[in-house]
Amino acid sequence: MASSPDFVSYICEQLEGLGTVRSRKMFGEYMVYLNDKPVLIICDDRPMVKMLPCLEELCRDRPAEPPYEGAKDHYLLDPDDRGTLREAVRLAEEVTPLPKKKSPKKKKPVPAEGPVPWDIAWPQQMKPSLSDIGAWVKNPAFEELLAWMGETYGVEPSVEFSRCSMDKGWNLKYKKGSKSLCVLYVRPGWFTAMVTLGAKQLLELEPLLPTFSPAFRKLYEKTPLFNGGKWLVVDVKKPKQLEEVQRLILMKAKPVKNINR
Repeated sequence: MASSPDFVSYICEQLEGLGTVRSRKMFGEYMVYLNDKPVLIICDDRPMVKMLPCLEELCRDRPAEPPYEGAKDHYLLDPDDRGTLREAVRLAEEVTPLPKKKSPKKKKPVPAEGPVPWDIAWPQQMKPSLSDIGAWVKNPAFEELLAWMGETYGVEPSVEFSRCSMDKGWNLKYKKGSKSLCVLYVRPGWFTAMVTLGAKQLLELEPLLPTFSPAFRKLYEKTPLFNGGKWLVVDVKKPKQLEEVQRLILMKAKPVKNINR
């Protein structure tokens, strides 16, 4: 099962501030680079790092397994343990050499087609407002979800810039206290919502799966388990998909009572 681009984007965001972070798709999976050094491999939505001597103390309690058949064992890291993830990557970067550069092949220029990419239209130095983002998405489901989050939880989204190459640009993050409710990724005419459910919440969801759409059930089956939970990434283009995202969020946190309206 290939890793989700949004999961790769999340991992890259966890590493922001350590240096230049980027990712690259390789053989259906992803390599994450820090300062152009390959430090982390992501397979089946599992971040893994080489079993380097400098990581023995830090990762002594982490499980180890090969990322793919024929590979050597790697430490399996917890994506939500931001401190350990960042420290493991920092230490790995210190001892990892830069890859040898290949001579670039000359290519004929290709004319640009389609709309301007989101991160080009709104670069890091130009933070968009919610209305700017809404004008780009141009989907009533987006405005409806924002209004629903405010009415249900009394929260406003945090507009943050991701430098990860897989989903580069401004996105929206919703939190209730320290708990993440969802992350919204901007698309032209629609948006993507990532909702992370733990093991307890999956037990609540699974008996209800027959009430979800066939597309969602297929997505659920294809999404691999990680630490007993799942990172559910739903493309929202229609009202039914919005409704399903709302149901997932309600499983993460109960509505706030007595919200001033």
